[in-house]
Amino acid sequence: LSLESSNELRRAKAPQKQNVSTTMAFVSGYGAALSTFVASNKICISSSKRAPVAASRKQAPVITMQQSTMSDSKKPMYSADAPDVLQEILARKVVEVETLKAEMAKDPEHPVAKYLANKGKHPRSKAFINALRKKKGHLSVIAEIKRKSPSKGKIGDIKSPATLSRLYQESGAACISVLTDFEGFGGTLKDMREVVEEQARHLGDFPGPCPVIRKDFTIDEVQIAEAAVNGASAILLIVSALKERTAELLKATHELGLDALVEVHDEEELQIALDSGAELIGVNNRNLRTFEVSLETSARLRKLMPDDKVLVAESGIRDALDAWTLRDMGFNAILVGETLVQAAEISTTDRRGYVGSFNQAKGLIKAFISKGSTQFASPSEAAFYGAGEGARESLGELEM
Repeated sequence: LSLESSNELRRAKAPQKQNVSTTMAFVSGYGAALSTFVASNKICISSSKRAPVAASRKQAPVITMQQSTMSDSKKPMYSADAPDVLQEILARKVVEVETLKAEMAKDPEHPVAKYLANKGKHPRSKAFINALRKKKGHLSVIAEIKRKSPSKGKIGDIKSPATLSRLYQESGAACISVLTDFEGFGGTLKDMREVVEEQARHLGDFPGPCPVIRKDFTIDEVQIAEAAVNGASAILLIVSALKERTAELLKATHELGLDALVEVHDEEELQIALDSGAELIGVNNRNLRTFEVSLETSARLRKLMPDDKVLVAESGIRDALDAWTLRDMGFNAILVGETLVQAAEISTTDRRGYVGSFNQAKGLIKAFISKGSTQFASPSEAAFYGAGEGARESLGELEM
């Protein structure tokens, strides 16, 4: 049973600019991840018959809502206190996890089972976190590929995730985030594999390939192994969903050779992330209970975050002023999805896909990482001209 078939089955069962040193450090780590991805796909290709899918559909475990927070060991897989918007998604993830485990139990040669069997033996490349480490005062961009969301609805068509990832990479993004939840966000593992394959084409180039994070709702280590088999360098751990299980899954992530972006929304969750030993912490500016977005969340939590962590601000980043403000707070990176996807979609053509030379997403990424700052100009001046070196960079791009 191929990974693509497995993904389709789980959906059917579910309820309705880089510097040279950074590039060279990344290439060595990316090679290991890529070799695993290629080897695993050879296994998938060799078992190309589609007939077993129907049989598996009949035998896949059916999990009721009452059972959905529990694994086969009867230990809660996610927090019962998670916000309502997460509850339905997490219940769906339990079904996906149990279905994948059933497939693995039937097939000892399953690529995820084989990868998981070597847990603790996979060297951690740190490709993702290292791509975000830059000198103080520099900002990295994690550019996201997302078709829709429960709060915003449709964001973009994204006919070719690979093509969009190439645009992001050429524009100076440090990393790429790919949503792989289909029901809520319109993403698949196939999307991520296409992005990984596209980025692999840039090995040895400058700028080099972007490490890829699987953006999904992780509740079990089989999802982490599945991400690794499909070429991801990192996964997302949401403290709102995991609470006390955050440390357990963070340890499993590292033992499986990946980095983890540990996402928090408030002071309590930040303390859990710090206690778990998280090195890469993301602050989501969206309140999952009210859907309100405010950069004040990042400003408030940044004061409590140690400087030795790699810090990422997520959600609510609309323009260069937002990016510069977050950088001046001390964040190492920003994760931007909706704004970049909508900007890229404006510049689509039927024949050529995304127009690279004049694409608005490219302009946004270059503006995000420019040296302009609200510290050296009034907000209105900075919005139009930047400040200092940033003004020359921005005007040069506009002139082109």
